Amino acid sequence: MPASTDQTASKSLNSQLQQEWRLVTLFLFVLTLVLSVYRSDIGLSRLDNTFYDFTLALGPPQTPPTDIALIAIDDGSIAKIGYWPWRRDIHAQLLERLEGARAIGLDMVFQEANPAYPTDDQTLAAAIAENGAVVLPQIYHPQTNRIAQPLAELRKQAAALGYINIYPDADGVVRKVKLRHTLPNGEELLHFAPTMLQVGQEGQALAPILDKESNSTRYIPYAGRPGHFNTYPYYSVLQGNYPPDYFKNKYVLIGAWSSGLGDSFSTPMSKAEQSTMSGMEILANILQASEQGKWIDVPPDWLNALLSFIPVLLVCLLLLKQSPRLAFLTLTFALIGIFLLDWVAMHVFGLWIPPTASLLVTTLAYPLWHWRSQEAALRQVSQDLEKLQRDYPEIRAAMSSSRSEQQARSLPQRLSLLHKSIDLLRRAQTRREETLRFISHDMRAPQNSLLALSALQKEATDKMSSEQLLEHVDIYASQTLELVDNFINLARAEAMDMVLKPVNLADLLADSMDLAWAAAQRKKVQLNYATTTEAWVMGNAPMLRRVLTNLIENAIKYGPENNDITASFTLSEKTVLLQISDHGWGISAEHLPHLFEPYHRAHADGNDTPSGSGLGLAFVKTVINRHDGDISVQSELGHGSIFSISLTATAPSEH
Repeated sequence: MPASTDQTASKSLNSQLQQEWRLVTLFLFVLTLVLSVYRSDIGLSRLDNTFYDFTLALGPPQTPPTDIALIAIDDGSIAKIGYWPWRRDIHAQLLERLEGARAIGLDMVFQEANPAYPTDDQTLAAAIAENGAVVLPQIYHPQTNRIAQPLAELRKQAAALGYINIYPDADGVVRKVKLRHTLPNGEELLHFAPTMLQVGQEGQALAPILDKESNSTRYIPYAGRPGHFNTYPYYSVLQGNYPPDYFKNKYVLIGAWSSGLGDSFSTPMSKAEQSTMSGMEILANILQASEQGKWIDVPPDWLNALLSFIPVLLVCLLLLKQSPRLAFLTLTFALIGIFLLDWVAMHVFGLWIPPTASLLVTTLAYPLWHWRSQEAALRQVSQDLEKLQRDYPEIRAAMSSSRSEQQARSLPQRLSLLHKSIDLLRRAQTRREETLRFISHDMRAPQNSLLALSALQKEATDKMSSEQLLEHVDIYASQTLELVDNFINLARAEAMDMVLKPVNLADLLADSMDLAWAAAQRKKVQLNYATTTEAWVMGNAPMLRRVLTNLIENAIKYGPENNDITASFTLSEKTVLLQISDHGWGISAEHLPHLFEPYHRAHADGNDTPSGSGLGLAFVKTVINRHDGDISVQSELGHGSIFSISLTATAPSEH
């Protein structure tokens, strides 16, 4: 194939690949956008939540904050104080132990009076008023827009009220908190945790939460597994086991911890042995995040789509430049990289980028790109094949002879055809070079001899007799004719459509012996034929007859007088083995590997060596190969040769 054609094909394929790459990248971008925007509608948010929980749970260990303390109504306290609910004067006694606390959050809703102990509510209200930093909870019911409030006398003495609602996601896991809630009448409720900051006069930390422009729903950056915060048993604090100033300047949360009180929820930090976290500890995580101003933010859908597409684009760029093996490794590292980047974004920058869309599209990029690139390569290979078959009829003829090659549709099959066509083209080029060499050297030699003979004859002093002149002319003309015949026979054997039919190889051998009989008689050579009645093979009779004749004539030509030439058959169910042996000059070991190559002659140096073209045995090898057979030679210089031909046996012809 000319160099300019190669460059044009390469440029065309490169253009197709560039176009396919742009289309694939555009499609993947649109797909990333759709999956990012509609991830909740098509169920991808469930996978995102799973990745979120996994990533959050892998966060670096954190030291429990020293300014947040949890007083737990645990099983041990219930065992010592008595069955729940306790009298409210017990809570009043506990508040007396917490003087100096920055803010105290009572995670208990006292909605109804206790008729059994009517004075307890007044006792608790007095203790709340005396402490001056107690925050009481309220519960907002969005379906009815009602607010469940503590008793009026308790509410009046509390430093502040905050709604304590926790909204689990659809899978029951608490990941987010709504810090502000605007009622239909315009009144705004503040969540329990920032309300404690308000009581604790944390104005700087509270400002971003109260900002109307800020997002009120935030992802909770859980600081650790259940039990992370400093927790103290209710009964121990009530008994005064801690100094009076132990809880000074601390945020104190008082709430249920007992497994039987039901105030527990699943969180991203849950694990097999601790599947839930108490509501009080969830409040502690919200309080810490509010105090530090550290939340996990989720970008808008459009920004999430762009961020999710960045690894997809990087993979697409690498797919265009790398081999399939390296591309697969790149894809693997890209998927791992998405998880690592999400971890860094969450735990370093407080940003959660839902990864499912990016993971799915990145994974899809590999098969999609290789599908489209193979389609482009297949189109280019098909175009190259069509051009080769259009420009070189011999290739078209070779391809059209095979049904399997006509039905080849996949890229490997088409590439195999292209390689075969290129191989045929190389062979054609080799034949052209051999033809030029044949014409420039072998054909010119006898013609030059004729011209030299003619020049000598023109000189009056050195003229030959007519008989001598005709003898030399006959020799040179015979050499030329032999060269042409051998060359044509070899070209025909390589290019012709070989029609194979059942033939009796024994009959063909007998015909060849008859053709060589006259030449054998001239050199007194004995032709021995170990007869067999039938040796059926699938073959082309004229070509096989020419092969056998060439081998017998060579044995006569390249041997002494009184030589013996023997042909014999060995038959089996699958093969027919024909051996032709002689006691002639033999062939040296250095010539054996090249014996069947065109223009190679094993006996070209001797003075009495017969003339030849070196094409006879190349013709023999070509014909036998076209019959899916095999030919080999055993020879030793001075001891003769044995040529063995093996062909596939077949059933006898009915005709």
